[in-house]
Amino acid sequence: MTTIDPAPAARPLRADAARNRRRIVVAARELFAERGLDVTLDDVAAHAGVGVGTVYRRFANRDELVEAVFVDHIREVTERIESDIADVGPWDALALLLNAVGEFVADDRGLATLLTSVDHSAPVLEEAKQAVSRLVEGVYGRAREAGVIRDELVETDFFGIVCMISAISEATESVAPGAWRRYMELLLDGIRADGPRVPLAVPALTAEQIQELDSRKHVRH
Repeated sequence: MTTIDPAPAARPLRADAARNRRRIVVAARELFAERGLDVTLDDVAAHAGVGVGTVYRRFANRDELVEAVFVDHIREVTERIESDIADVGPWDALALLLNAVGEFVADDRGLATLLTSVDHSAPVLEEAKQAVSRLVEGVYGRAREAGVIRDELVETDFFGIVCMISAISEATESVAPGAWRRYMELLLDGIRADGPRVPLAVPALTAEQIQELDSRKHVRH
């Protein structure tokens, strides 16, 4: 799987340069997952088995490398989900989408760290974010058209669902691995169209509110 280059308009990298860049991104991802974001480009170079100069030729600073690793995560999640939902019905596709996100967040704490540390307004993320948006819109649209989810559910509710699963996973994974799945089941039961439901008293988050939360996360970190 490839990653988005910080300078999309630049000439394609030579094969050896592309391989080195991939090694650097993989090494950074492993270090971020193991130690959080408190690693240097020198650490990444040593872990990747390349010279420090090679890292600095590909990434001017750690922020650029963080963005590249985040894009790599997003693409992996998107490609995995697209493959899983290719031949299933609307409800199963929705359940697979949410459970796949839960698995990625639970299995790799580096992803959760990146979610709250990367600059979500960075142009390099736009293509990957649009791919995720298209995926969610497609799965949500199918489920809504098939009538398998509550009428009140809107696309932006998925942001809140992912946040809830991420939070419970972070709180429990070290002592009860997989406990997040219980709460995912409760959430899925709550958004199904069938059965009696308590009316939702609080409106869904707006896209503008989610954008503001993203910007606050970046400022805080």
